[in-house]
Amino acid sequence: MPKRHFLDRFVRDMRTWNEKHIDHMHYTVPLRAPVQDGYQFPSEYIGQYGVYDAVHHIYSKNSNLAHLIKDDGKSLLTSKRYFASELETGIDKIRQEWREAHNMSEDQTVIFFAPGNEKVEAEFSMETARKGVKEFLLKYSAPTSMSAKALPLANFTTVISLHAGSEGEKYVREYLAENPWHGQVVFVSNEDNQHLDAMCAADMGIIYDGQMISSAAACHLPTMNLFKMRMHH
Repeated sequence: MPKRHFLDRFVRDMRTWNEKHIDHMHYTVPLRAPVQDGYQFPSEYIGQYGVYDAVHHIYSKNSNLAHLIKDDGKSLLTSKRYFASELETGIDKIRQEWREAHNMSEDQTVIFFAPGNEKVEAEFSMETARKGVKEFLLKYSAPTSMSAKALPLANFTTVISLHAGSEGEKYVREYLAENPWHGQVVFVSNEDNQHLDAMCAADMGIIYDGQMISSAAACHLPTMNLFKMRMHH
């Protein structure tokens, strides 16, 4: 199995000499540039299903947007002029409802974290993210922050997204039993698209999953891509 994977929009600019840095590409835009010697970089077109799933979910949760889902349930109607504003309206509605359901105000900082579905993914991402989030919270939350305006630790929550029944979920549960997470934690799963609702409600994300990165982009969630981070390792 290739060791160094890379997820990007295009594969058309990858040439033979790139293989010394990257072994395999996963790309979301189906465009290939012709190469003189007929060479094609080792790659897989994965589409943009994550984006579609997220937009479909956002539309379905808003009565003013649901009519844009066609009767077959597989197609969406989008507008070049109004798509951004329509999507933002849908995201804001889900954000408000999710935060109300979890008793979180707008000044609550929510960090979305998806450690991956496979055990090897969770093994790589859990300790890295746990340390990073802890350092972030120690620096920016009271009483450990140096800032007089810092909000208390109770105003920061990490949402950990787990794929129900996966090896990744099993590892994360076992890991957290021995390594407590700093600050408040809420768990969500892929069931009933809980993870998409949490993405819409979150302020920042840490993700190890190509499809979920695409979904996060549709939900306008700023993210750190651990998939690329591991590739550079």
